[in-house]
Amino acid sequence: MADSKHTAIMANTWSTTIPKAKQKRRVGGRLVEIDYSEYMYWYYFGRHAVDDNNNNRQGRLSFEETFTPDRWELRHLSWLIGLTQVNSMLAFNFFNRKPQNKTAFTKAAFTRIIAKDLIHTQEDSPIQAEDDEGYTPPITRGPKVLPAGAKFKLSVDPNPHKQHRLCVLQKRHGQWNGSEFPTTSSDYPKSHCKVCSREMRTFCYCNWGKMMCAQCHGMHLMEIAAIK
Repeated sequence: MADSKHTAIMANTWSTTIPKAKQKRRVGGRLVEIDYSEYMYWYYFGRHAVDDNNNNRQGRLSFEETFTPDRWELRHLSWLIGLTQVNSMLAFNFFNRKPQNKTAFTKAAFTRIIAKDLIHTQEDSPIQAEDDEGYTPPITRGPKVLPAGAKFKLSVDPNPHKQHRLCVLQKRHGQWNGSEFPTTSSDYPKSHCKVCSREMRTFCYCNWGKMMCAQCHGMHLMEIAAIK
């Protein structure tokens, strides 16, 4: 069998020669339709897997290419991190995106999400995964209702992403501590926005522990819309 890069001899011991799929190939300048038997179909289906994975690991936005230390142990670390990143993307696409018939994340999109999580997510918060409405709330955040000490900023919110509604702390309550919005001695204690450091009392419904001002929340909604 003549492939685009080499000539190979294939021995098939497990499938039939009954055509499984039709593929169009250019032969002698003409586009012809070729019947692929089952073993030929699976060969062409998987032959580029190694090249695809190497491209994901060593292509643009590659951790190995951007992090180039002099110490050999750190070079090994960069290889392990790059390998883990690609394996995580492939696993997430296979176990999360594919069963829901969603488009698989590209390397660039997945890298962008990881970078944002590393920059903005609380230290002990798990990485957020998507669902039909956007980001699923962190496990430590609790049930999908607001407990005492906080409320939605607007009773009727035009925001279509319901898991990203803007919330505000109630009087005499402070920032989420992992289990509750604690009571405070002052009426309206201020916290700092995790994005711009502005003093405010609001946060997004997707992450109770990450204080966020209204302006940054608007940018947050634009980012969610762009990902979807």
